[in-house]
Amino acid sequence: MKKVYIYRRFERFWHWTQTLIILTLALTGFEVHGSYNLMGFEKAVMIHDNAAYTYMALLLLIFFWLFITGEWRMYMPTKKKIFEQVKYYVHGIFNDEEHPTHKTMFNKFNPLQKATYFGLEFIIIPLMVVSGFLYIYFADSLLGHNGYALEPVAYIHVGGAFILVGFIIAHVYLTTTGYKPLSAVKAMITGWEEMSDEEAEVAVRANIHMLMRFSQRKIMNAEGVEDDTLFDESLSQEIDHTKAMMIDFQKKLKESNVGYFKIDINGNYVEVNDVWLKLYSTTDIGNPVGKHMGLNRTEEDKKSVDKIFNKILQGKTVTGNLVGRYNSDGSVSYHTISASPTYENNKVSGLEGYIIDKPE
Repeated sequence: MKKVYIYRRFERFWHWTQTLIILTLALTGFEVHGSYNLMGFEKAVMIHDNAAYTYMALLLLIFFWLFITGEWRMYMPTKKKIFEQVKYYVHGIFNDEEHPTHKTMFNKFNPLQKATYFGLEFIIIPLMVVSGFLYIYFADSLLGHNGYALEPVAYIHVGGAFILVGFIIAHVYLTTTGYKPLSAVKAMITGWEEMSDEEAEVAVRANIHMLMRFSQRKIMNAEGVEDDTLFDESLSQEIDHTKAMMIDFQKKLKESNVGYFKIDINGNYVEVNDVWLKLYSTTDIGNPVGKHMGLNRTEEDKKSVDKIFNKILQGKTVTGNLVGRYNSDGSVSYHTISASPTYENNKVSGLEGYIIDKPE
């Protein structure tokens, strides 16, 4: 089991705040509807209205954040693997089958979740806000003009409430279907999600790939060079809007189970993190700072590392290249390298990147 950084602070904040507000609205709303008597009609109306105002303010923050960061793209419905996802929920989930999609920091939702969240965030919740607004400010006017004019508003508002409550019930159930029963809940508290080794490797690779692409894009922008050929048009805008997010992610990645390294233009190590040292602890390289990256390599892997190094010095980014290293006992271990160039005064000064060990 490994932990992968998936949810950032603001995501966790608005998730739990939204949950608390929706539960408050449901509890007071159904009392106003006459379903039970818990705190009294007038008090329920007061709390319900105040919670509604708070929720509208939160929604403004959420939608602003989604669009300014480009995160709204994750909510766009897709047909890709949707039938596999339906099959998984109907059959595979009860037979411990592999999940057809993998969660990453940049693609958190499977196809069914995308469709569901899109419907909730962009259709149901806006309808609830509009109908609630009509209730608060125009109920008397609608009743005075025509007693039946308020009826469709009531049906829409109450119907939306039942949909939201149903979603919460289903959502709570699905949080128990992760790697461990409470792993999804813990992830939404800490930001780090527990995954199997295989799922974690896929997620980290995808995250590193995006980080490397972002790093290259950032350097190109700093140089004033316009060349978008390395990037999909759909990704370029999102990457431009998520600089702060990527810097935070880079910090988290260094703290995770991924080895970080930095090498100068001569091929000597400048910096490594504790995970890198742990991965290389089976070798006799010791403290690598100041030593050449070709140490403890097979002849074939020295050629591979040199090829990767020269490619990066040309300003290119590499992801997922497999290389080997000699252990102290004579055996060979393998890891993948993802790296991008570093710059000083608009010239390549070396590279930095990440390694992930390959299972034996």
